[in-house]
Amino acid sequence: MPQSATTANAAEPGSRERKPPAIAARGICKSFATQVLRNVDLRIAAGSIHGLVGENGAGKSTLAKIMVGLEQPDSGSLSLAGAAYQPRSTSESLKAGVALCTQELSLIDDLSIADNLLLPASSAARPRGRARIRRKLAHQYAMQSLARVGLEHASPAMRVGRLSLAEKQLVEVARALATGAALLVLDEPTSALTAPQADRLHEILREQANAGVAVIYVSHRLGDVLEVCDHISVLRDGEVRLTSSSDELSEAILIREMAGVDADLEASERNAVAALPVHLSVQELRTAELPHPISFECRWGEILGIAGLAGSGRTELLRAIFGLDKRLGGVVRLHVDGTWVELHSTRQAIRGGVGLVAEDRASDGVFRDQGLAFNVTVAGLRRIAGRVGRLIRSRETSAVGALVRELRVKSDGIDQPMRTLSGGNQQRAMLGRWLHCDAKLLLLDEPTRGVDVAAKLAIHEELVRLRDAGRSIVAVSSELDELASLCDRIIVLSNRKLVREFQRSELHQEDILAAAFSEYA
Repeated sequence: MPQSATTANAAEPGSRERKPPAIAARGICKSFATQVLRNVDLRIAAGSIHGLVGENGAGKSTLAKIMVGLEQPDSGSLSLAGAAYQPRSTSESLKAGVALCTQELSLIDDLSIADNLLLPASSAARPRGRARIRRKLAHQYAMQSLARVGLEHASPAMRVGRLSLAEKQLVEVARALATGAALLVLDEPTSALTAPQADRLHEILREQANAGVAVIYVSHRLGDVLEVCDHISVLRDGEVRLTSSSDELSEAILIREMAGVDADLEASERNAVAALPVHLSVQELRTAELPHPISFECRWGEILGIAGLAGSGRTELLRAIFGLDKRLGGVVRLHVDGTWVELHSTRQAIRGGVGLVAEDRASDGVFRDQGLAFNVTVAGLRRIAGRVGRLIRSRETSAVGALVRELRVKSDGIDQPMRTLSGGNQQRAMLGRWLHCDAKLLLLDEPTRGVDVAAKLAIHEELVRLRDAGRSIVAVSSELDELASLCDRIIVLSNRKLVREFQRSELHQEDILAAAFSEYA
């Protein structure tokens, strides 16, 4: 625990808590289709890191958006450093010294890193002078901001669209830090980061807190929250159910308060999968992003994990198998209906029964403004269309309803816009998209990114059920404990090379991590 742990609700004489709270929420209520926040009272002290946890849909992100002016409360009030505070936009909140860093990234892919970093910068931080001088100062400003979050290797002139999701997330953090805000609101800041990257971020947050900055830290990674936060509040059904010093809490207590029930964090032990026929065969595969030939196999009824550090080539490998990235060499073959089929394109992959759930569901998976039904059926519209290609509503309702029940997707109906669903429900809907197509091989990139513990366990249960029903799953995850508990085998990429394979009986996190670092020496 940080040595500077403080409390926003009780104070000893002379302690930091005697200052007005950096921000205080009183009686905050907010409704959309249903009530999301109910009379939320919360006080965050200056110079402290305050964790905010809860299941998806508990209201955490909505509360964070209200604090930075992206949403307006139906009732209740905010105060900042003891004064009334009612931001109507993020520009207003920035002027007041409040900055937001979100998991659904707000960066502009077609602009450079430097341009993205400068967009929200305070007037004091903006480079001034003639155009040439401004460009030089902007470059220096960007280099300093990137070095702060461990991205020294990235060129400020690089287009953001070329970065990995983890690198984008670090740029988003760097941008929030660069504003010089007195209150930082971080919504799932480590959801795409590796453990070393998350550790670096936590060091930065402690430095910020020690300098008097208040930090609101929203995360589903309960271990991170307990490690870095001074105090933690639990939201359930839009209400604050608990606020306590983090050294008085544990993951079990947090889960009980989040879900209202005790939860078992330990995955059940399973025997290793017997030697089953090969379903997917990848031989000597190379792309521009994967210069070293990669070969492996995945069997029918197996969960094969892919481990590695950010930038190791995990996402690129799934994209190459699915036909999204041009291959420079090698062969991808699929065993379909008793015969081997060579895959050359995404169209062939889908027809062969392959589905891909991308890492960045907001950009590469979800149609945010479309309904749940459209998102589930969009890859297999022929299955619910008549002879002339017109969608038959009764077929759509029947197909989507069955998948919603099977995957336990919580919604107000099959036409509810995807952007209003929680992260866990969006993720299950993406699985439903490929089950609607009867995909037999699922390629999952960070299948539980940004979802709460209960939703993660539910997704794990669903993946095991699909595996036991005979489907094959290839899953990428940054969380080694997730891979170790879920997978039957794991292959490890290091610096875009396949360096090691682990059988289930050999799965030890220390060995997997050592293999992941092996080619970076």
